[in-house]
Amino acid sequence: MECNIFGDCDHYSGLPDVLHWLSRPEQEEVFAKDYGDGLGSIAVVLVCSQLMDGFKPRIRHAKKAKRLSMDIILNYNQFVGLTAETRNKHVVEALLEDVPRIVRKYNFDNFDTELFVSDFKEYYSGLSAELPQSSVVVAS
Repeated sequence: MECNIFGDCDHYSGLPDVLHWLSRPEQEEVFAKDYGDGLGSIAVVLVCSQLMDGFKPRIRHAKKAKRLSMDIILNYNQFVGLTAETRNKHVVEALLEDVPRIVRKYNFDNFDTELFVSDFKEYYSGLSAELPQSSVVVAS
C-alpha cells in the first residue's frame, strides 16, 4: 500500500524542511504490507500557508480508485515561530492524532484498518522518539 505525505505551504512556513525530514526510504517499506485490497493508497496533505487561513480540511475517499486523501491544517502563525525540532514534533503529533482518527471513520471492505493504524502509530512514534526531548524542571 502507498502512504504518502505531501505539503501545501509557502517557503517561509518551515514546512518544506519538515517534509524533507519525513521523507525516508524506509517509509515505503513499512507500509508495503498487504492490508487488503479495499484501500490502495493514503495521501496526507499538510497545509501551512498564510493564504490558506480559514481553509477547511478536505477528506476524500475515492472508492473506485481505492484511495483516501486528507488535509491536515497547521496553524501558520503558530508554526512559523517554532524551532526546527519543535516543528518536526508538532507535525508528527498532528499525524499521530489525525490520520488514525480519519482512517477509522471509514469502513473499507477488505482492508485491515487496525493493522494499518498500528503500523502507522509505531512508525511515526519512532520518528518522534528520535527528536530531542525537552527537559522539564519540576519545582519543589
